[in-house]
Amino acid sequence: MEQLFASFKEGGAPDAYDPADPATYEQFIQALIRDSRDYEGSVLAPVRDKSQKYYYGLLPSLNPDGSPYSDTLIIQDPDATYEQILGYDQESANKSTYVSTDVRDAVMLMLPSLIRLFGSSQKPVFLNPRTPADVDAAEQQTNYINYVFWQDNPGFLILYGAFKDAMTVKTGFVKWWTDDHKEFKRKTFINVNPQQIQMLLSQDVTAQIVHQGPLDPQMGTYDEVTFRYQVDKPLIKVAGVPPEEMRLDRYARSFATSRIVGHQRVVAIDELVAMGYPRELCANFLQSQDIQNFTMESQLRNPGRYNSTRVGDGVLYGEWYIKVDADGDGHAELRYICTMGEDNEIVHDDYANRVKFAVFGVDPISHTIVGDSVADYVTDIQRIKTNMMRGVLDSLAESINPKTVVNELTTNIDDALNDDLGAVIRTRGNPNEAVSFSTTPFAGQQAMPVLEMLNDIFQRRTGLSDAAKGLDPKQLQSSTEIGVQAIINGQQERTELVARVLAETGFKDLFLGLYNEIAESPNQRRTLRINGAWTDIDTGAFDASMGVEVNPTLGKGSDTIRMMTLQQIKADQQMIMQQFGVTNPVCGIQEYLNTISDMLDIANIKNVGRYFRTPDPQTLAAIAATPKEPDPMAAAAKAQMEKVKSDTAQALADQQFKQEKQDQDDAFRREKLAQETIYDAAKLKLEQEQIRREHDAALGNVAANMFKAQQQAAAAAAKADAQRSGQ
Repeated sequence: MEQLFASFKEGGAPDAYDPADPATYEQFIQALIRDSRDYEGSVLAPVRDKSQKYYYGLLPSLNPDGSPYSDTLIIQDPDATYEQILGYDQESANKSTYVSTDVRDAVMLMLPSLIRLFGSSQKPVFLNPRTPADVDAAEQQTNYINYVFWQDNPGFLILYGAFKDAMTVKTGFVKWWTDDHKEFKRKTFINVNPQQIQMLLSQDVTAQIVHQGPLDPQMGTYDEVTFRYQVDKPLIKVAGVPPEEMRLDRYARSFATSRIVGHQRVVAIDELVAMGYPRELCANFLQSQDIQNFTMESQLRNPGRYNSTRVGDGVLYGEWYIKVDADGDGHAELRYICTMGEDNEIVHDDYANRVKFAVFGVDPISHTIVGDSVADYVTDIQRIKTNMMRGVLDSLAESINPKTVVNELTTNIDDALNDDLGAVIRTRGNPNEAVSFSTTPFAGQQAMPVLEMLNDIFQRRTGLSDAAKGLDPKQLQSSTEIGVQAIINGQQERTELVARVLAETGFKDLFLGLYNEIAESPNQRRTLRINGAWTDIDTGAFDASMGVEVNPTLGKGSDTIRMMTLQQIKADQQMIMQQFGVTNPVCGIQEYLNTISDMLDIANIKNVGRYFRTPDPQTLAAIAATPKEPDPMAAAAKAQMEKVKSDTAQALADQQFKQEKQDQDDAFRREKLAQETIYDAAKLKLEQEQIRREHDAALGNVAANMFKAQQQAAAAAAKADAQRSGQ
């Protein structure tokens, strides 16, 4: 707290800041700048200095106290070599000078995967539309922002530097701005006629003729004509920032809440004049070199930077984003402040909408800006492995070159000191008693298991190994494809996590910043070739209210898995289009081209238009509206299918007819049997009735005969009685 108070009091800073007093306002701003610069020089720079030395293999050195790394030594001796910087001569050292490069190995192993993830067609971040009607606009604007970053600016080199800084020295920084300053270029044409000159002038209203050679009367052409053109502006610029030039708030819990963020470096006076500053003002702050901003990391990147004898043409220039109550309304506003000189004299002060910097980190620490780096994981491993390997090599050297024991009373010392191969050593008496060699056993074999253990620790800490690249023969032997992919994916989880952190922090802020910068800059109309198709871009239609979302599938799956998945998608699309046509509601020509484009991108083939043309919407509409002639093979297949259907229907009809006929026959037989049964029953009944009648008739005849007989008998009896009575 005393240090902060002292930094505020330095240079006459007031005890209390009064926004209504311009003097106290300026002193307060300068006190904040001094404190951020002190935080950079006393806390952040030494940590980065150590990490950089480990990355370049300068540590651990033979001298453990670190005194050979004096900054003064490097500045005073411009011809100093690395060996002189370290305090020993590589060739004359009597001990092993081997330095393990685990920090560099870890960074360079992880860096290619990260660059591949962020540079592929799988966008790390994209605009999130607010309504369904904004989907197409969000996709187009996402593609344009990526075009600005990757094509209008050296996006690959910017990300490469930011990622490398983040993995090595904890933080990587990127800034962006709108370059709207006038810039002119010249073009010279040879043997042009007046008509061609007029055509060139009509193509660009800013073109002017600054030199015109003599006219050839026979050819009717000018030998040489030079035009001056004004470069189209505004241009959205993106650039990486060296970490030692950034200034942060030591009390900030996150980059978004940092009270002060600045970029302070030495800028050439011509560049400041191009920004609009008067040359007379800039001349008051000229200096030959930024000695007070010296850091070892900049010296390691460019050993000649601080040894220049060039006349001073630079100014210590600072760009600051500071949250301060400048108007006295009780609310802190974000201000964009520019300063010059060591005393940080304010030369520009205005409102700012946002901080135009993005910070990248691979392992954030909660409640602070600066997190951990990959170098922090393996610095101790590099130190231990270096010391062990030096011991192994020293032991090997002593075993190969044993010490010579000489009896100086009987041996010629000059011969003994001669290290030529096959040299003769003259002695008197028994040679075995005059010269002998001490035997030093090689102790390196016992150190090998420890080195293997350190390599295992390296892999566990970083997640980097041969298996992460799919090359570990121990894991690939006798393993199924699913098992191999599981091993590879497991080893790549750490890299995927780092990629997600980089996307959620620096890249998301960078993408959102570029989007707002484009939306707030003067409107531009451009026709660009994006994803193989010519697209008209109007930046005036950009809606800065859209949010930015990180791709949740970033880094998921290997290239082999993605390629297999896309091949399956392609096969399904072909089947759907063959069966339902290209105008089906599921997928059509555009979706099929998207699949092919993604497959070519995985194969690192960016020029899709070389193999497939992308139809415009009018062509797609015409294709959908035009009746298509049937494909002969498809027609044959359809006819065959129809024949199969007809044969199947006929077979089913025949079978049904046979079944119905059989059912009818069965019914007829049943009916006939029933009728026959009824007929037989009726016939039997008739026969029974006939028999009954005949029986009844017979019985009647018998009864009649009996009655007749009785009557006859009675008559005979009566006659007989009569006769008897008559007698």
